[in-house]
Amino acid sequence: MEYTIWQEIQLPKYPSLDRDITTDVLVVGGGICGVLCAYRLAKKYKVVLVEANQIASSRTCKTTATITALQDIRYRDLIQQKGIKTAQLYLEANLECLREYEALAQEFDFDFERVASYKYFKNNKRLMEEELKAIQKLGFDATIADDYAICFPNQAQMNPLKLISQLLSHIQVYEHTPIFKIKNHIAYTKQYKINAKYIIVATGYPFLKWKGLFPLKLTQNKSYVAVIENTENKESFHAIGYEEGDLYFRTYKNKCIIGGNDQKTGKGIAGFQPLMHYIVRQYPHHRISYQWVNQDCVSVDGLPYIGPYGNFKRVFVATGFNLWGMTGAMLSSMILSDCIEKKKNRYSEIVSPKRRSPVFPILKNTGTAIVNLIKPKKRCNHLGCALYFNKEEQVYECPCHGTKYNQQGDIIFNPAQKKKKLK
Repeated sequence: MEYTIWQEIQLPKYPSLDRDITTDVLVVGGGICGVLCAYRLAKKYKVVLVEANQIASSRTCKTTATITALQDIRYRDLIQQKGIKTAQLYLEANLECLREYEALAQEFDFDFERVASYKYFKNNKRLMEEELKAIQKLGFDATIADDYAICFPNQAQMNPLKLISQLLSHIQVYEHTPIFKIKNHIAYTKQYKINAKYIIVATGYPFLKWKGLFPLKLTQNKSYVAVIENTENKESFHAIGYEEGDLYFRTYKNKCIIGGNDQKTGKGIAGFQPLMHYIVRQYPHHRISYQWVNQDCVSVDGLPYIGPYGNFKRVFVATGFNLWGMTGAMLSSMILSDCIEKKKNRYSEIVSPKRRSPVFPILKNTGTAIVNLIKPKKRCNHLGCALYFNKEEQVYECPCHGTKYNQQGDIIFNPAQKKKKLK
């Protein structure tokens, strides 16, 4: 099992569900998104959170936990594709999420710190200047740093498990309680049922196979991460590149977290090699304390899906955060709590799961699924696509929808729900 820097925090253990129960709100999924939703709603409602495994044991423990509006999505492109109003709202939504985390930091200690956020453009100064103009057009005072990077001042980063460990005391939690079906506002485990007025599905990749057509609208990308000790950072910061293959960085105390070689799950190209080559050159005398592989759900248009889940009336979903789970999680808690309280949220329309999707990425996802459905290989328990064995990570991966299994057939990343026999 991989351990990450955040798992130095010991989370409490919780029982599994052992009876039928009734609640106002059921939150399915115990990562940062589910916990933030449950915490916010628990102030007004009876809330139960259920997690299929252990709290924060999947994507959240493998995040780099940056909180920024300067993301891999380019605001120049967002303006061209969806208009200035959508771009403006998305920028403002991320900045509001940052302020929400800062408000939590007044009450809880989770190593929250304001830092500069950078996007570097070493090979395309013209694109950098166009992106800067687009950002400034939206009203944000970004600047150029060192002639090749856009700087967003006063962004943030944190320790996600440290926050979760403190929020959990306000929430009723059941671990090792996977949900297999939702019908008529009742969620079913293998033995028990939970009757809820409202349900939020915050499981990373939504687990109800075709509900909401997410297999056509989502892919999963993996990213390789390493932690370097004793780097004596002159300043706290985080940074990403704009080109495919660029590394990303963030500081944490006296450490540097480095990630990159992002690629679609189901492809095994180089793995940790780009990171190791960089570390050997730049940090030859520093110890690597942690290495892990993260995985993110990627939407077809770069914006998350937060809102009604398919044709359910009182079931909601939060997914497709791309590489930005911290802001996506907080935005989900804000929007979905407003949905349940029957309040209008100014950001809900731009991230609605029912918005129009671009056609080409959906056709591409469909083509990938068709190709992998006809290949004679071991098959994923989700929708039957062929599995590929990743020798470097020693896992089986589904290139269609991103399920990963270890060699014992246990699920590392969903959407598959059942353990698989692989030998």
